[in-house]
Amino acid sequence: MSKSLATEEGRVAVLMGIASRTKPGLSSTPYGEVKLVTLKALLPSELAYMLEHGAEGQTELARRVVENSEERLSLFRRTPVA
Repeated sequence: MSKSLATEEGRVAVLMGIASRTKPGLSSTPYGEVKLVTLKALLPSELAYMLEHGAEGQTELARRVVENSEERLSLFRRTPVA
């Protein structure tokens, strides 16, 4: 894991299952439908925001990530949304 994603304590967090506006939620395979799930790595400041604001903070972070059209990318060098 990139050091830029870890807090000083070594914690790393992700938002899981953010609905993507650009990618389908399901994919067909020879074995049937497969649900695609997003994992968005959070920057340390975003994790701090989420811990401070609880479930409401998590919802707000997810909203901001989708608003920035970054729900399916986890870039190490990006502007934090919180």
